[in-house]
Amino acid sequence: MSMHHPPTSLPTGVSPPNIGSLFDSVLHHPLLADLPFNSFTSFLRRAKILKEDILQPQPHHVSIFCAPPFLPASVTSFLAASLDMLPEAVEVLWSLVKDIVWELPSSAEASADDETAFRIYGHELGLTKRTLYPPIKICANHECAAWQRGSLLKKEEPRCIVLFTHSEGAKYDKECNTNYQANYSVNGAIRTYYRGMPQYIQVADHQFVELQLAMHWMDLMQIAVSATNCANLYAIAQTRHDLGDSDDHWQFGNALTTEQVWDCFALLALLDDHQRRNESLVVPHDGDQKNHFMGAMYACNTQIVLQGQDELPHACLGCMRIFKSPDGGLHRTEVIVTDGVTVGRPCCAIPWCKNPLDNNQLRFCAEHHHLEAHKACNDPVHLCMEAVNIDLSCHGKSKTQRQKLSKLNDAITIHLPTTSTDDVPLQDVEEWYEHDMASGAVHLRQAAMTTSTGVSDHPVVSDLDADGCSAKDTPLKLKATFRCQHTNNEQLVVRPCGVICGRGTMYHHEAVSNVLIMIEKMFTLPRAHKPQHMIYDSNCNALREVESCKIAFFEGMGMCVDAFHHRTKHKASDVLCRERCDMKAYPELLDDNEQTNVWFGGFHNICREMTPVKYDFFLDEMILRQNYMTVATLRIQGKLPHHPPV
Repeated sequence: MSMHHPPTSLPTGVSPPNIGSLFDSVLHHPLLADLPFNSFTSFLRRAKILKEDILQPQPHHVSIFCAPPFLPASVTSFLAASLDMLPEAVEVLWSLVKDIVWELPSSAEASADDETAFRIYGHELGLTKRTLYPPIKICANHECAAWQRGSLLKKEEPRCIVLFTHSEGAKYDKECNTNYQANYSVNGAIRTYYRGMPQYIQVADHQFVELQLAMHWMDLMQIAVSATNCANLYAIAQTRHDLGDSDDHWQFGNALTTEQVWDCFALLALLDDHQRRNESLVVPHDGDQKNHFMGAMYACNTQIVLQGQDELPHACLGCMRIFKSPDGGLHRTEVIVTDGVTVGRPCCAIPWCKNPLDNNQLRFCAEHHHLEAHKACNDPVHLCMEAVNIDLSCHGKSKTQRQKLSKLNDAITIHLPTTSTDDVPLQDVEEWYEHDMASGAVHLRQAAMTTSTGVSDHPVVSDLDADGCSAKDTPLKLKATFRCQHTNNEQLVVRPCGVICGRGTMYHHEAVSNVLIMIEKMFTLPRAHKPQHMIYDSNCNALREVESCKIAFFEGMGMCVDAFHHRTKHKASDVLCRERCDMKAYPELLDDNEQTNVWFGGFHNICREMTPVKYDFFLDEMILRQNYMTVATLRIQGKLPHHPPV
């Protein structure tokens, strides 16, 4: 029996022709003599991309190490059509360059080879694979003599930078700039960004981020991945790239920081906003990096307050219903659902004070700073409350809260050696104290829910039910603030289709009067139109507030409690709630959307230490981008999202 042994060496392809003989053959062939050079290089590149497609249909006896003499018909047709060549010319050119195509490196191999060449031979000469130049070539200042002469910008001051890329990790490159830098121009203390979206975003003096990577971080934040974990993810991915790419001549490390991710987020969001409005972003150039965008973010926040979210006037077949009334007439109804979600930021401990804190570790703003030294008074019960708080904070409570929160945080955090459970912040939950009158003991209680329920800050006694309607009978809650106070919740206003109309910050509790004020302000903005129904888990108290204060805006608006809370959380003995706040009385109503609350609640841990301006800017940007996704989905589903005329 004979044995077949594999060859000791693999066969190699035919050596490619030299450039002289190749060009001579092309020049003297009548079908190729007028071939543009760009078409020639495109032919080589595209044929290389199709190498596997060229090889697959060949007969089995054709070697994989040599270029086949003939192209498949589909490849010939593609090259002819895409390069505006005759099929016969494609066949002739293939016969001349097939061996070159077979030996060409892939795009990834060529990129890696270029990277190595620049690192070894180019860096010491001041040459890099990527050099970032300003997108403009002449001065933009019309009063400048250079602009009047039309002379080109020639002065350059190269400097080393670190470029964070999406697919290749951190790279060492060079930027050429004077007053005109890669992303912006500088005039005195003012920085003006060029219009459009740059390919590389500058996040620090010597650090740039590839646009594709910045968009990836924005997408991750959309699903409640923090900036810290974005940086951690990048550090993990960085280990997959060639660690030998470092260069001793570059004085800047390639470690990405949380602050750079946040600055990238803010700048990308601001540039996107100004691009939609066809304006240039202008910010201060001097001062700390963290303060450069504060004024622009505040302006965006103000714009949202004055004009509302982009989708405030939204309507579609998912949230608007045309129904027939008992008299046979057709009517249109639109519904909004409002609910409180436990997302908050540090605030002054004085109720209804909206002044920002000088430091997030403080309990009071500058106006009320004189109260900082005071905690419990001489009341024995209050002193016991403070003692319980100190004891639990130092022992069981802090540890338990950190353990619970670590499970809720992104799973990647537990794989990072630099992360300690001591660094995990306490979860913000509703807390109160209960005093046992018999024993004198004081106990700290915590709520396990992440949504908020509206309360009446001005109780109204109704003829229908003197007790009103509350969630349930509960013991008296004693509350005190012994540490940094956070805002109570964010009140979301959502349509049944999932589009978010807007939000409002509730500072110390979710008072129904504040919810009503928020709804009225939101739907009296210039582009808004008043809905026919509002669903709210405390609408019975809200309805009493409306009737007591005679708030005209809510006249004719249905005010129902959602089915779940009406069935499980409200007293059956409350006549007003049972007769006027039951969704069953309005067959035209749609089911409310709870998924949005779950999504929004994911930002709790990300936002809990933000300053007011950054907090509002981040949440509004997340809502804006979530609405983009929702509207795109509604359009695919054929629900015709649109903005009806006011």
